[in-house]
Amino acid sequence: MATGTIFYVGTESEVAHHARPLQQRMPIRIAPPDVVTQEARPGDLAIFFSEHFDRFRSAIHDLKRRNVATLYAIDGILEWRNAWQNRETEPACPWTMRPVLCHKVACIGASQARTLSAWGNADKVEVVGIPRLDYLRLNASPTDTAPRELRSDQPLRLLVMTAKWPGFTESQRHQIAQSLIDVKAWADTTAAVGNRPIELIWRLTGGMDRIVGVENELRDTTGEDLITELRRCDAVITTPSTAQLESMLVGKPTAILDYTNSPLYVDAAWRITCKGQLDLTITQLFDPPAERMHYQHSVLADSLQHDTDATDRMMMLIEKMSEHANAMATQPQPLQFPSALLPPLANPMPLLCAESIFPDRAAATLNEAGMLPVELADAQREIKLLRGTLQQLQSELREAHEIFDTIRNHPIAGPVVRTREKILQWVSKSKASGTDAT
Repeated sequence: MATGTIFYVGTESEVAHHARPLQQRMPIRIAPPDVVTQEARPGDLAIFFSEHFDRFRSAIHDLKRRNVATLYAIDGILEWRNAWQNRETEPACPWTMRPVLCHKVACIGASQARTLSAWGNADKVEVVGIPRLDYLRLNASPTDTAPRELRSDQPLRLLVMTAKWPGFTESQRHQIAQSLIDVKAWADTTAAVGNRPIELIWRLTGGMDRIVGVENELRDTTGEDLITELRRCDAVITTPSTAQLESMLVGKPTAILDYTNSPLYVDAAWRITCKGQLDLTITQLFDPPAERMHYQHSVLADSLQHDTDATDRMMMLIEKMSEHANAMATQPQPLQFPSALLPPLANPMPLLCAESIFPDRAAATLNEAGMLPVELADAQREIKLLRGTLQQLQSELREAHEIFDTIRNHPIAGPVVRTREKILQWVSKSKASGTDAT
């Protein structure tokens, strides 16, 4: 058990929802940076939810100078524009996590850990997950993609969301606004998919609801009301956001809306980068192909550690850091931690079932005789290709015969061709009888 004081650094509104799962297991004190820097002592541990702003960065530097252990508990995805394309006057640090300032960083998943390791933090990364999402992991299966039971008069509901910060420059905000306007126009024009009407649920930030001209159903930005909206909808469109992982975690087909076409640290099975992609993408979201959903599950497995309880792993990390910090509290040298404090994870990727590969052959399963259906499918495909080739050759042969008949009946070329045929026939008969044709 932790023996020093554990601080969660920030205001109640900033960190209460992050700290709550941990506070149910151990005493954790929420306090702003200035209070923590005044009261923390060697042997204590300060958990930060952000290294973006100067009040946190200054506190981390001060605490490390005094050998107080620090942990950066990341609560969301990495976002390209936030990392590399901030405006000149951005109040947040433009090179956050390059490198991480804290002694350790709790990553939400394997892919994030790889990226941060490449940014120079290999000895600091620990894969934890997101503790506040454990309740989703326990109450929803990401591979359960069965649609809602709908009557013919019930609408298909599409949840449209933006990240907490829709854009970081005016140009980005303009592109995001235009993408949302295009989604609204598509829905107004299309009205229905198949025989079902479409209903859009808007959860927009940064005043985008006023720009687009829609009724906003956003209630808070901590994500506590998001699960209600996710349970109401059939599919999700969102700008790059941690909410995309929450949507995937409850099995909703999820598309990224990004007219900036920026690189994605967390991918998706569907992307919308221009107006022309809306119709096909949204139609697929309401009837998702198995291979797309398998890719979505794979992205989720790599991006969010949800195979085991994230709160358990965070507790383990806190306890190990606290024990080490206490053991080193009286030492004069700077506090350092071993790499890989947490046990490794298997990070299992979902298996693509054979039924989804061969939808027209329900008996195809990858078991002990798993290669049999694959070989059968390959053989049937090759037969199909050979039949196509044969038909093409037969067509070309018929054309050749027609050309030859035309030449044979020609008043000038015809006699030459017929004479050649007679010579060939005579030669053939001579060879058959053993006569020297010469």
